[in-house]
Amino acid sequence: MKAQLIRKSGMFICLLSLLSFNSLAQEDERVFKNGDYWEVSSITVVDGQWQNYAIHLSNRWRDSMEFAKTKGWITGYKVLTNEYPRNNEPDLYLITMFGEMATKAQEDERYKAYMEWSKSTIAEMQEGSGERVVMRHLSGDVLLREVTFR
Repeated sequence: MKAQLIRKSGMFICLLSLLSFNSLAQEDERVFKNGDYWEVSSITVVDGQWQNYAIHLSNRWRDSMEFAKTKGWITGYKVLTNEYPRNNEPDLYLITMFGEMATKAQEDERYKAYMEWSKSTIAEMQEGSGERVVMRHLSGDVLLREVTFR
């Protein structure tokens, strides 16, 4: 049933009308359907540090991405290079794809599992991040969502 409001003499009167079954089963009119989230980190590599940073990405970063993928936390990851960077544009984009946002409880579970897997403390992880500052600078983050045509 569909409620229609009609204004008559300063009062609203609710009129009910029956809809046919066919109109209830209308085709979805949305053009897109939602896909994965894409978390994109913009990275500027310090001159002379490409090889060192590439080694870090191919070892520790990739290992952590593969761990997250085996746990089902992410659906994939990519490294893209900016082949023709303009002034102040990043050199690399690190992309992590995932299907849904984690709940607070899931975040806690993931933190415990990751710390156990990495065999690191927060202090050690922060030290490693500080060491990478000589190789690269994080120049931005963005969260995108892929949509596909229906």
